[in-house]
Amino acid sequence: MRIRRSLPRSARVGIGAGERVTAWAPIAGQPAGSTAVLVATDRALYDQAAGIRYPWDQVSRANWTEPVLEIVVSESGLAGRRRWSLDAPRSLPDAVHAQVTSSVIVSERLELGQGQGALAVARRSSDGDAIRWSVVFDTGVEPADPDVRARADEALGALRTSLGI
Repeated sequence: MRIRRSLPRSARVGIGAGERVTAWAPIAGQPAGSTAVLVATDRALYDQAAGIRYPWDQVSRANWTEPVLEIVVSESGLAGRRRWSLDAPRSLPDAVHAQVTSSVIVSERLELGQGQGALAVARRSSDGDAIRWSVVFDTGVEPADPDVRARADEALGALRTSLGI
């Protein structure tokens, strides 16, 4: 199978002006020459087959277990796991890992008392102008519990104050 080195022009549709393509790979099982590709830019991961953009600050985790690339998205409108099988991954898994990692400014564990905890993560937004905070609670910790939420808010506030963010 012959692999194109440059991203097909048709696969650039929807990529924002000023975004720099860092890597791309065809999604497995698609017809040759199709625009069914994943494209990593300096600001987001694009699933061109589905027409979906995943900004790096909304990707909380990425995992590559050949041949599957999986991301976990934290944003409510896109939240969940996404998986793609890639026959010819090229440098895409490395580019995704680098972008997800570079968006993290702070990652700190929050102790919430009573043996409960959470992970607080500050990420640089895709446009670089804002910082987005997310809190991922440990397994078994109920984030809807008002007491848990109050303790998490207090711990996050203390962390932000200590960092000046």
